[in-house]
Amino acid sequence: MLFPTVTQATHVRAGEITTRRLSATSLSYEVTLTVYFDERTGAPAARDANSYTFCFGDGTTEVVNRTLPIRFINGRTSSINIYRTVHTFPGPNPYTISVQIANRNAGTINLPPPAASDNLTFFVSTTILIAPNLGLNSTPIMLNPPLDSARVGQRFCHNPAAFDADGDSLGYRLSRPQEGLPNSCRSRFIAAYQDPTVYSTTNESGGAPTFTIDAKTGQLCWDAPNREGQFNFAFIVEEWRNGVKIGEVTRDMQIVVVAQPNRRPQIEGTSLCVEAGTLIQQPITATDPDGQRVIINAFGGPLNALADGSPLPAGLSISPEYARLINGGTALAQPGTATFYWQTNCNQVRNQPYDITLKASDVPPRGITTLVSFATLSVRIIAPAVRNLSGRASALAGGRAIQLNWAAYTCGRIVDVGLGPDTTQLIVYRREGTCSNIPSVSCTTGAPAGLGFVEVGRVPFTTTTFTDTTALRRGVTYSYIIVARNPGDVNNGGLSLPSQQTCLELPRLTPVITQVTVDSTNETRGRITLRWARPLDLRPGDLGGPYQYRIQRATGLSGTNFTTIASITTNLDRSVVDTVYVDQGSSTS
Repeated sequence: MLFPTVTQATHVRAGEITTRRLSATSLSYEVTLTVYFDERTGAPAARDANSYTFCFGDGTTEVVNRTLPIRFINGRTSSINIYRTVHTFPGPNPYTISVQIANRNAGTINLPPPAASDNLTFFVSTTILIAPNLGLNSTPIMLNPPLDSARVGQRFCHNPAAFDADGDSLGYRLSRPQEGLPNSCRSRFIAAYQDPTVYSTTNESGGAPTFTIDAKTGQLCWDAPNREGQFNFAFIVEEWRNGVKIGEVTRDMQIVVVAQPNRRPQIEGTSLCVEAGTLIQQPITATDPDGQRVIINAFGGPLNALADGSPLPAGLSISPEYARLINGGTALAQPGTATFYWQTNCNQVRNQPYDITLKASDVPPRGITTLVSFATLSVRIIAPAVRNLSGRASALAGGRAIQLNWAAYTCGRIVDVGLGPDTTQLIVYRREGTCSNIPSVSCTTGAPAGLGFVEVGRVPFTTTTFTDTTALRRGVTYSYIIVARNPGDVNNGGLSLPSQQTCLELPRLTPVITQVTVDSTNETRGRITLRWARPLDLRPGDLGGPYQYRIQRATGLSGTNFTTIASITTNLDRSVVDTVYVDQGSSTS
């Protein structure tokens, strides 16, 4: 009764389950099963596959209908089928969501005997962690369909183009295909499964064959198949946030190996690091050793397209503008060039780079199977620096304060992208005793390491001033910089580039007496002229002038009982004579 949609026919090639939390105030998740069906030998079963049973890991199940329309790919030899529902979980916990489907398609070489591989069920699962304070989270989604062709004796690679809308760190590891146990939500690894290298003799260069996945990029490579036919294997995409694993998605995928004279095309990737607001126009080049035309495609979150070509759901997409691949998807005379075009903005800043999976397909003569190659365009978008930082002494705290000012910061989140309130802050750093130049290191964000900068305060990104009153001393050089924290993505935004530094000392307030002249020694008409120099470090405007000189006098050469005999108000205007006083023996002279 729980599993009413088992279809006894051969049709399943690949698939995975993904999730998206819909609200920060509830535990409701959108759960999506994406399945790839064999339309060559399993079309009738594929048409009948109208619903499947989802197991949610909380003791409940639901029969979920297929979301139409079906999209056909690879010359209508396969189809992409979506099954989607909303489920509310009972509380914080890890949950493993799973679906089993009967049956796989026939002819899978490494699920022996191949002629009976359609007797095995197809099973995929995804684990999510629901925890307090974790916030909104979506599992990574895989934007490149898991169906490709390889050639005997030639290295084959596939990249799933996994994209995490939250900017979490992703890791990859190999797994094995599973089968579901009858009438249950449980599974087991398929005992008959054989590692693809069983069907290899050497790698492309003549050495030992390998079957690996890059733990950071997800590039899965078999070097090299030595047998024609259809093969299935599985891998897991792990999701990490702040050093904590918060979920994983299993993808079961299929490739077809052919023995034909065609050679795979070549494509080049690269890494970019740009400030938010930069217009990226990156050329992507592909070539083919057989001189055939090439088609360049790109997959990744910035392109706003799911594996079936439909737009990403609002909760999984980045903030526009979206990227596009100019001349992508078009047969090009090789060397073919497409242009990755993206007008970036501050909402797209995050710690992790955006990995764009580049795919080159050749266009061989009729009857020859198309081969592919992959590369990665890694784009890191960093927040720009705070501009126009300046400092001045302040009259606060008895004069022992420094006021910083800067231009309004341009890279807080500029629109509501559904991530909650903007938490961007500006962090003020200070170091003592030096104003030496800070080495410029491209794409290095945050306060420079090892140069003695310590944090002295934080303010909202909308602020344009900060007053430092923390243990300041006169005569000491202070250097300040400002770094923005967490602009862009609310969970995984990064640090900005540091501002240019501003340096200053608290002014020494002591004027220096430069001359005392006895003009007359008469008891009634005696006169003494005093001259002094202004405080060396005090500039007009420091400490919130005007200022005042106070002249004090004591009787006798060693007198200590000083009394004020005059006060002179000054704005430190050098055109005004205010550093001379004539003492004529009374406080009014």
